[in-house]
Amino acid sequence: MSFLISSQRTNERDAISEAFYVISDTLNYKTKPLKSRVPGLSILKLEENDVHPFKVISGIKKYIAEKGPLIACLKIVPLEYLIKTDLPAIIQQTSILAKERISTSNSWRITLNKRQCNLRSVQIIQEVADEINWGTVQLKDPDIEIRIEIIRDLTGISVMHPNSDVSMARMFSEYK
Repeated sequence: MSFLISSQRTNERDAISEAFYVISDTLNYKTKPLKSRVPGLSILKLEENDVHPFKVISGIKKYIAEKGPLIACLKIVPLEYLIKTDLPAIIQQTSILAKERISTSNSWRITLNKRQCNLRSVQIIQEVADEINWGTVQLKDPDIEIRIEIIRDLTGISVMHPNSDVSMARMFSEYK
């Protein structure tokens, strides 16, 4: 379980420090920073395996509601699994999570963000979608979002409700 933290370029260190402070020092979860080697992105790995990342995201949202917005972090995305970038592994892990979370009555969509990777987006989406042959594909307002974040040789996967991440831009627009 990990978190993908996006920031402006050259603010990666500030963003990872800010997220580390909120998650480790304030919410009391043990974390370890990982380098993504992609400008504007950092990864914070949760060292406790029995804690669900969406519980941590809920704590971060509560912290922001009480203390105010984060400054360096633009977005914090929960990643249930962090694996090596390999198409068969991505398909397998995504299928396992989808079987746990998506019922035949759910609508779903795949959101893929790919950075510095040679795999073709269309191929990834097609092969993952072929494995999930239940429920309904719905690109606008689905019940479930299958999130695949590829960062060079690492891939983060989550199956979650839409807007289960922490987005400073979305939070600002909701306050207006």
